[in-house]
Amino acid sequence: MAYEIELLIGNEKKKFVRNEPPMLGDMTKALIVQNHQAKMEESGPTEKDLEKNQDNLASFAEKFWHYQFKAKEFIEGCDLENMDNFNKALADALGAGGDNKEAKK
Repeated sequence: MAYEIELLIGNEKKKFVRNEPPMLGDMTKALIVQNHQAKMEESGPTEKDLEKNQDNLASFAEKFWHYQFKAKEFIEGCDLENMDNFNKALADALGAGGDNKEAKK
């Protein structure tokens, strides 16, 4: 299974692909995202929390797709449709996306 995401960079849609399953580093970054989001839910997010969440998501995406784009480009160029693709990658890294054996093919 390939993980694909398209970002709007410089007024142009660019596609990025990752062909391997999530690795330990990806899982750790995903846990950081999940941990921060759980803390936000407990107390209600502040503006600072939301900005940190955005940065955590962008950092995960940047690393997950092997630095093919910058975190800032993800923040500025990821639309709702591609957030679905991102969320699939994040869920798989957390082990919630089902059987990752398919990603090995």
